[in-house]
Amino acid sequence: MNNKTAYFGNPWIGMFIKTNDHLSLLPLDSMEKLDRMVSGSLQTETAKVGIGDSNLLGIYVAMNSNGVVLPNIIKKEEAEEIRRSGLNVCVSADKHNAHGNNMVVNDNGGIINPGVSKKEIKAMEDVLGVELVPGTVAGYSTVGSACLATNHGFLAHYRTSEDEMKRLGETLKVYGSKGTVNTGTGFVSYGIVVNKSGYVAGEQTTAFEMGRAEEALGLIK
Repeated sequence: MNNKTAYFGNPWIGMFIKTNDHLSLLPLDSMEKLDRMVSGSLQTETAKVGIGDSNLLGIYVAMNSNGVVLPNIIKKEEAEEIRRSGLNVCVSADKHNAHGNNMVVNDNGGIINPGVSKKEIKAMEDVLGVELVPGTVAGYSTVGSACLATNHGFLAHYRTSEDEMKRLGETLKVYGSKGTVNTGTGFVSYGIVVNKSGYVAGEQTTAFEMGRAEEALGLIK
């Protein structure tokens, strides 16, 4: 199955799409072809939403099967649209509002940017139903850009240290490995959208990169 695509020619599809095992959020202007590919590959329902009139859902939103963390720029009606999906919702007031960049999370736990306040971390933990541990990935505090995770595995930036890999495994409670997307980039969450059922990759991702990702994310049956 061809599961490589782009968003209006942009291969960094993870910047625009966010998913869990049941629901995929797509920009309001996403094409029908992309909607069908996401729904079919990930086997989810889809919803088209804006985040403060932005299409960068993958950058601003963090989510797992229990809930979703939204930025302070979101409009009331946009948040209500997401609430209708049945997910618990946290609209964070923290200045680090690009939650997709600042957090890698699954249903077991998560790593979060150390700059996020303890008060906001507690509010996010309550909604997501997991512990969020401050840390870095490949030396970056924007951990969500450098790692992506499901309940079956994680894929991390190729420069992630062994200590960081150990912390990721212990926190997310899954096995993972290092890799790249879109022909050599370590910011893996920008190039792949994934859940337990499958994935969609940016069109510049190579067959080798896809194979590494499938193994790391537990998608090889």
